[in-house]
Amino acid sequence: MSENDEFKKFLPDEEFKREQFVYEVPSEAEPPSQERIPSAYEPMQKIQLDGRAYRGLAGGRTAWWVLMTGWMIFGGLAFVLLIPAISLLFSGSWFASVMLIPALLIASVFLTILWRGTNAKLSAKNNQNRR
Repeated sequence: MSENDEFKKFLPDEEFKREQFVYEVPSEAEPPSQERIPSAYEPMQKIQLDGRAYRGLAGGRTAWWVLMTGWMIFGGLAFVLLIPAISLLFSGSWFASVMLIPALLIASVFLTILWRGTNAKLSAKNNQNRR
């Protein structure tokens, strides 16, 4: 009898047992966020690329030389538009000064972006100095 028991331990069971299948479903791992850089050949991608650049500039994540160059170019443009608007307003030609308001509004958008970028850059530098 012991020979038979020895023999059975090497062979599979004679009874067919139905095994339960276990399905393992892996959790969906989200890939790391990789923002594609738009190509700027299409109008909407150009707008998206401009917005991305202005967000970086307003967030203070640019170099100082880029920020200062922006002030020279866009700040100079705003002052070039502001001086004639003020002189036309005081000269009595209010209609011509009113016509410069859209140009001043456009220039103020760039000045606002540069102002926010400068404030963010200076506040980041002050936070680093406090540590």
